[in-house]
Amino acid sequence: MIPRIPPKVYHLLVKTHTTTVLATMPPTNTVQALKEEVFSALTADVNEETDTPKVTELEDFELCKAIKERGKPITYKVLDNSSQLKAAGVLNWEHIYIQFRDAFSGELLPVTFTAPKIDDDDEDYPIPASSPIPTEPSATSKGKRKAPPE
Repeated sequence: MIPRIPPKVYHLLVKTHTTTVLATMPPTNTVQALKEEVFSALTADVNEETDTPKVTELEDFELCKAIKERGKPITYKVLDNSSQLKAAGVLNWEHIYIQFRDAFSGELLPVTFTAPKIDDDDEDYPIPASSPIPTEPSATSKGKRKAPPE
């Protein structure tokens, strides 16, 4: 078996509330560099109409990683800003979460995010009409055919 080569670039999904920031960077970058990238995305003009708290400086939030048990997050560990992504235990395509600070006390608030719905129960979208199923097999179709009724 061929050994797996570690990726040269990590794709990280940084989540908070209903916002997800996709960050692409090498695993040798520091958590501080990822934090600066996320800060840039949070302060961008496109982020004005979301429920994400407003940030004015890098100290307004911390990045954290979910500690999971049986596939479900039980707690969140704040990542050290000076460590590299690889050394902090961050993997490729991992979900990183934003933990905001309280504006008055400076304490970290709980992690808040909304997971997207897997199935859409809403009937708001019209269902496209399916193409009609031919009753007679065409001459161009290949494969096994059902015997015609006698």
